[in-house]
Amino acid sequence: VDDLLRCGICFDYFSIAMIIPQCSHNYCSLCIRKFLSYKTQCPTCCVAVSESDLKNNRTLDELVKSFNSARKQLFQLVLDTPLISSPLACSRHSPGKDHVRSPVSCPVLKEEVPVIDSFLRKQRVCTLTKTDGLAGTDQKIFKTAEHHNLSSSSAEIDGKDNEVGSQESPECTRSHEKPSTSMVKVVKKVECPVCEVAIPEQYINKHLDSCLTREEKKDSLRSSAHKRKPMSKVVYNLLSDRELKKKLKEHGLSTHGTRQQLIKRHQEFVHMYNAQCDSLNPKSVADVVKELEKNEKIRVQLDFNKTGENSLTFTKDQTEEEIDEIHADYR
Repeated sequence: VDDLLRCGICFDYFSIAMIIPQCSHNYCSLCIRKFLSYKTQCPTCCVAVSESDLKNNRTLDELVKSFNSARKQLFQLVLDTPLISSPLACSRHSPGKDHVRSPVSCPVLKEEVPVIDSFLRKQRVCTLTKTDGLAGTDQKIFKTAEHHNLSSSSAEIDGKDNEVGSQESPECTRSHEKPSTSMVKVVKKVECPVCEVAIPEQYINKHLDSCLTREEKKDSLRSSAHKRKPMSKVVYNLLSDRELKKKLKEHGLSTHGTRQQLIKRHQEFVHMYNAQCDSLNPKSVADVVKELEKNEKIRVQLDFNKTGENSLTFTKDQTEEEIDEIHADYR
């Protein structure tokens, strides 16, 4: 399940999941938009796709949210639960005392004993009831026997014992008779008066409520979907430096750097902005700009560290021996 809820591009959990209708593959909105700017095809099956084909997959977003919440709770439960020794380990410590176990060392067995006892009680219910019934009648008979002679009391005991035995035996047979669980329950379905779909009777009221409010929900979703329109792509070759800087200023982006850096900055902003347009709760333009600047600083820092540690610098005047020494030091 964990793998199914991860994007095939960034390998992280889906963030604003988008589905490609042609092949039903899902990706993060930002990931697939960046990829489509490089190649207009599905990364998995290579079906031709454009950004306009992408559709939201809200159900997958909810699944990711629920899975992460359940995952955190499960981890917390595992960390908070104390270690419990297994029943096999307990039996190995005391091989000669199988039916005498310590409640401290085997807490699991302590919980299982009442269940086993109750199960054995159910199996012996007929014998117990019969024995108790006979004992009760015998006590009553012995009390009445004090007022009669021995011959009459013994005859009465034999007669009542036979009656009790005949009365208890059908009760025992009844207790063993259980209804068959193999019988399939027939679910009664009722047709919805609105959409004419057959719905189980127990869910008809819930379905009617959702069916009647469906149009209102559709209208609200349509209105929320059109609150923010995605930005169109820009042909940078047709823009002058002045026009490019003007576009960056419109959104509060920095205009410092070379032309290639400015183009890359604007492209990144368009991708992030359009990805937020797919969200139910999109970030503001200012938040997108802050996130973009943060990413740029991290990228510059990584590039600086990479060039400082892993680069090899040579000049045309260096001899072959000097180059070999530099290689040896690098290794």
